Amino acid sequence: MNYICNCKKSNFFDKSYTYWEDRTVTTDELDIIKFLDSKKDTKFKSVLHVGIGNSYFAKKFASRFNITGITISQKEITKGKSMNLKNYQAYLIDKYSTQFKDFLDKNTFDLIIDTNLKSYTCCQETFEFMISNIFQSINPNGMLITSINGMKWFKDLKPKLSFSVKKFFFFKLKEINGNKNNILLPEELKKLSQKNNFKMTFDDKLCYLKK
Repeated sequence: MNYICNCKKSNFFDKSYTYWEDRTVTTDELDIIKFLDSKKDTKFKSVLHVGIGNSYFAKKFASRFNITGITISQKEITKGKSMNLKNYQAYLIDKYSTQFKDFLDKNTFDLIIDTNLKSYTCCQETFEFMISNIFQSINPNGMLITSINGMKWFKDLKPKLSFSVKKFFFFKLKEINGNKNNILLPEELKKLSQKNNFKMTFDDKLCYLKK
């Protein structure tokens, strides 16, 4: 993967690390699912899911939307493909990379969901590059949804050797505390949304950015 910055980024693509493929769906993702369940009349057709995890979201909505997912975990992609869901494709792409921009240059979406927009970024330059690409790939009347809890995270990922009776020794990606500058303040997100002609609204759990 290539990036616009000179930061020293960890490479998780050279090995098949265990990450979220066998873990339970997060509460933040469940909040988005609950919102979409309450909006049966939505005209969204194409959805980009950033960070597919265990592909629960795709399993829930593949009959309703055309879903594209991205992740940094090959095992998450393998898990998603094993479900054999129609209208679901997943790709090994880091959202902060230039490859993601190339991907978005060829694809647009009615809805993009990402529960933690800034948590794992290496620097401000790369974050603003990523979110600008996302805004530009949303179709007219489309929306970006993120989690308010996710805006408060500042995480990093570290490979860790683990053991289980089923898997014996294996490497997994462990979440650790990262850079506190990756807390995404509402004021920052509002400024970026206005710059890209999006309207930002909140409820108690989610943030909605509407085109």
